Amino acid sequence: MTRRFFLKVSLSLALVLNFISLGVFSKKTEAVQSAAGAPAVSSVDNTRGNSKVYVVSNGSPEENIKKILHMMGGIGAFIDKNDIVVIKPNAQRYNQGMTNTDAIKGFIDLVLAIEGFSGEIIIAENHQYQDDACCGWTTENRNGQFNLYELVEHYQKNGIANVTKYHWHVAGPCTYPLQGNGQGDRRVTGPEQGDGYVWLEECAYLSPSGRKCVMTYPVFTSEYSGIRIDLKNGAWQNGTYLTDRKVKFINFSALNHHGRYAGVSASVKNLMGVVDMTCGFPGDWLNDTFNTHHIGVSRKIHWLHHGHWRIRKYKGRLRYMFEDFCYRDFHHTGGALGYFMANIRPPDLNIIAADLVGWGDRRKLEMAFRPKAVLASQDPVALDYIAAKEILYPNTPEDAVEVAGVAIKQLNNPDDRNGPFYKFLRETAKHGPWILEKHKINVVSEKIS
Repeated sequence: MTRRFFLKVSLSLALVLNFISLGVFSKKTEAVQSAAGAPAVSSVDNTRGNSKVYVVSNGSPEENIKKILHMMGGIGAFIDKNDIVVIKPNAQRYNQGMTNTDAIKGFIDLVLAIEGFSGEIIIAENHQYQDDACCGWTTENRNGQFNLYELVEHYQKNGIANVTKYHWHVAGPCTYPLQGNGQGDRRVTGPEQGDGYVWLEECAYLSPSGRKCVMTYPVFTSEYSGIRIDLKNGAWQNGTYLTDRKVKFINFSALNHHGRYAGVSASVKNLMGVVDMTCGFPGDWLNDTFNTHHIGVSRKIHWLHHGHWRIRKYKGRLRYMFEDFCYRDFHHTGGALGYFMANIRPPDLNIIAADLVGWGDRRKLEMAFRPKAVLASQDPVALDYIAAKEILYPNTPEDAVEVAGVAIKQLNNPDDRNGPFYKFLRETAKHGPWILEKHKINVVSEKIS
């Protein structure tokens, strides 16, 4: 790096940071909307403003899943015999960064054991990459006995044809992608137009800084039944929505530290693998809006990904300061995902498979530990708070720091009101009956002996 280049970068960053100190970037008030409808069996008590989170530990992933569903009233409290069950795992990473597949298998086996079950189960995810065969789908660094391809293959080879998979693909082009490299041309207005993503332009989240994020959701066809699933509106076939086939949406996530800008990744952030990242910046279409991931991120982040090679290669304090500036409002993504749950659909059940957890990284095993736990709730905010509070935070080393020198334990602290994770969950909670206050969360826990 030349001295002249260093001075240019320093001056640019100094000007940007000066804008921060002067408060040039103002906020606007955000309207709050409530989630429509209520689940049949709820761990969110709207009458008292309380939520219930279940925690089971010390067993195998399958044992923990079986026990936690029993505590919650049994699998029949959530799944009926004719349902189409859509399971959304973490699949963008491997090791602890992907959902434990033994836990997923335990859940699938409970569904298949429902007397007279004639529905189907689809494992579906948008990992935001062009190639389907990558990441948690095909990794040899498995979290559990299987990667996701192998898990589906296990059932198929055993004659269970109603367990399948589906790769949701983005619908628009993105010349300069910032997360993954997915490209697409599958924008649809509904199931009558085939598989793809609906971009609901009339339904958009407005961030506190006045930015707009258009809501998106997938439409996809079952390989097993040929039924087309509209994630927002239900099962569709022969020109009509089916009344005898309900779509149940299971948000099945991992639990990990996720850097300075997010803090923690759990069930709410897992919904990032449902939405279309080419809708809004940095996508080519609707570029006056922002996608879910970048609703709170400065457009100047492009410099670090697509700028001069010297900027892309530079590592040092100025880069970390610039990253912090660009991601200073990343918590608005929590608001966009809360808005998604309130206006598109919330999961019918949120499960965190915390058998292997990354206290400092989503892939490096040396920065992980094994609490052998499973947590579940219909309140994703309360669930994420308790998972961080009772499992991730207390098991994070006191002296561990991330690349910019920030204490990882502090970033994993859900009670730090100035921290990224608390602010993320706070924005999510604005949009529904979800609880962030610890005294309003009832934790029901059990250890398997």
